[in-house]
Amino acid sequence: MENDVLKEWMQLILMIAGLGIAYWALRKWGLFILKKVAARTGSTWVTVLYEQGVFGKFFSLLPPVIVYTLLSFFDWKYEFVIYRVVDIWLVVVCLMIIVSLLDSVNRIYESYPVSKDRPLTFFIQLIKVFLYSVTVIIIVSILVNKSPMHLIVGLGAFAAVVLLIFKDSILGFVAGIQLTANNMIRIGDWIQMDKNHADGTVMEVNLYTVKVQNWDMTISTIPTYQLVSDSFTNWRGMEESDGRRIMRSINIDMHSVRFLSREELQKYASSQFLKDYIGGMLRHLDDINKNKQTVLDERQLTNIGLFRSYMEAWLEANQEINTDMTHMVRQLQPGPTGMPVQIYCFSKNKEWVAYEKIQSDIFDHVMAVLPEFGLTAFESLWTDSSLA
Repeated sequence: MENDVLKEWMQLILMIAGLGIAYWALRKWGLFILKKVAARTGSTWVTVLYEQGVFGKFFSLLPPVIVYTLLSFFDWKYEFVIYRVVDIWLVVVCLMIIVSLLDSVNRIYESYPVSKDRPLTFFIQLIKVFLYSVTVIIIVSILVNKSPMHLIVGLGAFAAVVLLIFKDSILGFVAGIQLTANNMIRIGDWIQMDKNHADGTVMEVNLYTVKVQNWDMTISTIPTYQLVSDSFTNWRGMEESDGRRIMRSINIDMHSVRFLSREELQKYASSQFLKDYIGGMLRHLDDINKNKQTVLDERQLTNIGLFRSYMEAWLEANQEINTDMTHMVRQLQPGPTGMPVQIYCFSKNKEWVAYEKIQSDIFDHVMAVLPEFGLTAFESLWTDSSLA
């Protein structure tokens, strides 16, 4: 009896050793040949499948096939245990092959521009979650020697628990469909979501989260479903438009606002930006002021009004401004900090650094030219209490 048991164990050890050597040799030479084929053909699919380990996992199907073949020639007392181990091996290897194939498909898909508009990541992750769940059910059914259907029927009683466990996955899947169907977000979009301290470029959209690289190079992670349930700003519209908006004001000291004399207007008329405007306005004012008896009744030009007209003409001539889009210089509601004069226009260059330079150049000119019109910028007076 003991000799029979020892004989069985020796056969098992020899089988495992032989199986290991055969698997190692076949896998090594098989992968070597496939690598050469991938390099020679230059096929993207073959290269990606090789790099994702799909071919290597296919070779992992050899051991259980060989074991099944060998077991038919022996009669072991505990062969049912080996059969179950081999069955589990087959299930796990098949899962790994399918997962690697999905990763390969996603990797090739991401090489096309359309992947930024319609990412597949969260769909593939959902399929993986489903496959993992099915694999666990099959493995348990193999261990207890029951049909998987019995386990699936039994899981009906735990539906609430399953829904609770996969709540984020379900919410993420539904949100992913909405984000994709409505084209709300793409990889590469600049989004801003203050609630999650996110302000930067979308790096990844998956089943559970959206990763955003902020401008300070930190990474913010946003649950996918929050992009549907909460509000956020997507700056894609600005990037796809013909210009980036400039909307900034400078506060004018209201004490510096006054009427302009004819002599001053003649001086300003030498400017190419004001010549036509002043000439037209003087003729218009002469017509409407004919029967006026006092200065109070007359309509006159002011230095701030002339300044606004000058800046409008200056913006029109600025090559950095898209004059086909809305552009104007307007006054806002006066307040305790003076009278705001707002520059509203769109720069042709939408890149951040260039945009800031254009905006700064405009207001450098504004602040430098104000004294030429007799205007001063409002500056609040304050004292440092620590020096008192």
